[in-house]
Amino acid sequence: MKTMAHIFSTVFQPLLMPIYGIALLFVYTHFRYTYSQSFWQIMFPVFLFSFALPSISIFVMYKLKLVSDLSLSIRRERFIPYVLALLSYTFMIFHYYRIGMPSWFLMLTVAPVIVMIFAIIITIWWKISAHMFGVGSLVGGVMGVSYFVEHTNSSFLIMILFILSGFVGTSRLILRRHTPGQVYAGFLLGFGVTFACIGIDA
Repeated sequence: MKTMAHIFSTVFQPLLMPIYGIALLFVYTHFRYTYSQSFWQIMFPVFLFSFALPSISIFVMYKLKLVSDLSLSIRRERFIPYVLALLSYTFMIFHYYRIGMPSWFLMLTVAPVIVMIFAIIITIWWKISAHMFGVGSLVGGVMGVSYFVEHTNSSFLIMILFILSGFVGTSRLILRRHTPGQVYAGFLLGFGVTFACIGIDA
């Protein structure tokens, strides 16, 4: 059971969620037609700024013994990595703005920054689940784009994502990394902020 929990926690770690979110745009939106020739031009920046650079910074901090482990399990050690991730995400948004991506797409990338700001503030007092605000953002993004942008019914995809969210949340509980409250709060934070960001632009 713990092996499966570790697998879900790794595959659905927070830094990978923006990559999944942007990649899914090529599955259920007009992206697969409009930007079919620009797949890597769109995917590489989100890989670089949302995953590679934050991961490298966490690894360097681990080697310098500024954090105890790569999963940032200790609440007070999350502040600096979160701030560095926030800066990296900001560069990503600026890049997409410069290349003329649509406003709803920009809002989809702004949402993680807002979530991160809330998480930084909350982390001062409480250990909210980063895994769950990551997967919550993914679900909120898919629902928001489907409803406000595409005006289509992506119920099958959304159902799968909700099931996966349940697996991720259960994994965090099995590994005893969070309480149920921290899991629920993380998901609601990510989902609510991302869904609202896309809705504001609609």
